[in-house]
Parts: sequence; structure tokens; C-alpha cells
Amino acid sequence: MKHDWESYKEKVYELKGLLKNVNKGSNVDVDVLIPSDKDYSSEKGIPYVRIRYYINDHFQERKIELYEHYLKRDLEDLMNLIEHFIQEFEMEIDQSQYGGG
Repeated sequence: MKHDWESYKEKVYELKGLLKNVNKGSNVDVDVLIPSDKDYSSEKGIPYVRIRYYINDHFQERKIELYEHYLKRDLEDLMNLIEHFIQEFEMEIDQSQYGGG
């Protein structure tokens, strides 16, 4: 199945800029990666948000693939959704590290 993210390229670049400027704290790193980025690692050929949660000398990582149904949302709604996914990921890591979940 072909994913038509390129018609949303401007929104993806805007999202990339917004997330780059968001300070998540010392233990979380958030990036938007597109297929032409050197760190891109997906066979699907669509952009994704990479969240890395650093714990001591290693990290846990989650990708939020930006399928067209996400990219159709307005930018504020998309940012809120991504913020929710980031918080959810942080809670999962915190629970497994500190809460025994």
C-alpha cells in the first residue's frame, strides 16, 4: 500500500520544527524523521516521530508513524496527539523501571 505523505510535506516539516523546539527534559529526545534523513530506519517510506527515553547509558525507543490519517489533522490537533503519545510512552517506561509494571 502506497502512503501519500508527500502531499503533506509542508506540514511534516513544520511539525519537525515544532518538535525540535520542544524541551522534553533531560531524559527524552523527540525527532521527526523523513525518508531522506540519514537516521531514518523504516521500510514503509513514511515519516515518523522517534521518541527516545534515556535511562543511564541506554535508551528505549518508540516510533509514531505518520500515516495520512494523522497528517490530515490540523497541526495543533496533531501536536496534541503526539504529546499524548509521548506522555504515554514516558509513563510506560517509568512504570516498568520504578513501579514494577
